[in-house]
Amino acid sequence: MRTFLTAKVSWLRTVGRRVLGRTHGASSPGDLHARVTFRACVDAVIPTTPELADELGPEHVPGGNDVEVAEFLGVYVDDRVQIGLPNIRRDVDVVKPIANVLDSAALKLIARGDNEDEPNEERPVAFFEGTDVSADRIRDVAGPFARLSPRDRLRAIHVLDEIEAKITLPDGRFVEFDGGLVGQLVVGFPKLIYYSEWDGYPDPERMPFGQDHPNDPASVQGWQQTGFPGFTNGYACLRGYLGTEDGTLGSEDVWTTIDDHDGPPVGLFASPGRFRENEYDTDGYVEPYPEGGA
Repeated sequence: MRTFLTAKVSWLRTVGRRVLGRTHGASSPGDLHARVTFRACVDAVIPTTPELADELGPEHVPGGNDVEVAEFLGVYVDDRVQIGLPNIRRDVDVVKPIANVLDSAALKLIARGDNEDEPNEERPVAFFEGTDVSADRIRDVAGPFARLSPRDRLRAIHVLDEIEAKITLPDGRFVEFDGGLVGQLVVGFPKLIYYSEWDGYPDPERMPFGQDHPNDPASVQGWQQTGFPGFTNGYACLRGYLGTEDGTLGSEDVWTTIDDHDGPPVGLFASPGRFRENEYDTDGYVEPYPEGGA
């Protein structure tokens, strides 16, 4: 209980600072709070992993925050995700509300006693190591979500699955909100961004439209990890059908061999071939439901 009250008081102070700084422009506490919170999400989902250097190579060390995934996530969400509310005649940006929802989920987790580790104000400071953002400012604006341990942050995101709202507006329109969508956004999008071509663009802090990509694997962190050689025309095209020389799947010319380690070589054929019911070994298979439908 004491941990919850401490976190609650700290959060209220943080909210107060954000309210007072609401009109201070791009460097306002509200903006920095959202940035800290998004960095906390990215740190939990794509952490920096120096322990993998010897095992897998140095390209597997940098995490999402090392290539500023959180900052682009904010840009992407602001550009692509808006909520239209009645009577205000404009879309509402959702970056700051998302950060506040994550703080609320963290408080709920702490109130239940479901956090395994104590919140710590030094955790968010570590997200900005090597940047010019002062540690004192980070401590001032960091909410309870950013102060949780990485595993507890993921637990707090899971709490969002419980939040649902169904509202009928005065004009008769029906509005639904599913908190789980927030979790999908802050967990799924960082991974999508990290392993995309995004950080190879000349200006990765803005949307890629109108920018020329160098298509250099060395310039894209996710490509270095996966060994992706860069994009080329034809990747989205159908290049053939999987099959083997001694099977009925795949026929005519073989374009290339995919696997020749165990058994007959698996290749890409020009035509699909035919599927037969006895193509696979079904010995010992028992139909789970009676064929008669009874």
